[in-house]
Amino acid sequence: MSGSAATEFTSVQSQYEVQVAGDLERNEAEQKRIRAEIGTLQGQLETLERDHGLLLGVQRVFAEGARPGAVRGAKPPARRASAKASPKGGTAGKQPSLAQLLGTLLAAHGEPRSAAEISAELAADHPRRNSNVNVVRNALELLVAKSQAHRSKQNNSVFYTHAGRDAAPASD
Repeated sequence: MSGSAATEFTSVQSQYEVQVAGDLERNEAEQKRIRAEIGTLQGQLETLERDHGLLLGVQRVFAEGARPGAVRGAKPPARRASAKASPKGGTAGKQPSLAQLLGTLLAAHGEPRSAAEISAELAADHPRRNSNVNVVRNALELLVAKSQAHRSKQNNSVFYTHAGRDAAPASD
């Protein structure tokens, strides 16, 4: 290589090094900005999901309070009574399985429900049960595997329905 060719090669290499270093800095800054934005959006989503669960519980309270004969201390509706073990039936202390509770919750609704909605309802109805969304989702997938529930996808969301509800339209 001649002296001018070596100088020119070094000059071009230096320009590329500067350009790559600048590109790396911009890339890292953009990653940092997007991570911060994702964190903010994740926090907003968690707040909205929590609020949604609370609103579902309030809506349920209003719906139950509006029924004729709905008095504090009155016998709960049949759908919930069937999900609980009867203390007089000799099964005192024995709770229904999570799969049984989820099957009952799905059967009570005519429309598809997300795991987050079902988890919120489970938390409102059974505060001592583990109602973590991931636990509920795994139990729902178990019901799907046993053909006791059906899964449908809409965009990026997954919804679950009771296996007996697919053929019949909602009567509500």
